[in-house]
Amino acid sequence: SRPWDKGRDGFVFGEGSGAVVLERADHAAARGARVYARLAGAGITSDGYDIVQPDPECKGGIRAMSKSIKDAGLTGADIVHVNAHATSTPAGDMGEIVGIKAAVGSHPVITSTKSMSGHLLGAAGALESIATILAIRDSVVPPTINLDDPDDELDLDVAAHKARPLDIPAAMNNSFGFGGHNVALIFTR
Repeated sequence: SRPWDKGRDGFVFGEGSGAVVLERADHAAARGARVYARLAGAGITSDGYDIVQPDPECKGGIRAMSKSIKDAGLTGADIVHVNAHATSTPAGDMGEIVGIKAAVGSHPVITSTKSMSGHLLGAAGALESIATILAIRDSVVPPTINLDDPDDELDLDVAAHKARPLDIPAAMNNSFGFGGHNVALIFTR
């Protein structure tokens, strides 16, 4: 899996699962739980562009990202890291870059953890939410591996090849699925 690389030619299936426990802050405090992050906002849309192809203009993704930022009470400038959906497809990867720039801006550090895990389909959102939460906890952006020859149109800062230390008060995780399902989650400290 090589998101944003000129040689990308489709996603690689991965296998795995993940679970995130969501609970109210007062419940977590009452039981003495360690809180890793806060789910601050969510944006969910369905664009119905095509059963498998993403909208090259990322219209539904832009709406989902914008809604999640608004739901979190933040602005795009507050988001310093985006765990992109980036499946290693020519249409999807660059369409999402268009969407991130429109909804968030050009400043966040981007990664695709699918470069390491492959695409877990139904479990991708949970696994990548965990990666985003741990990025906030550990102040480090996970790497995008296999990005050896970046697409000429890739003009955002991607943490290529190795993890990057970064103070991350707020991060976004994108999950864009077949049939135009789009989810963007904002996690904060």
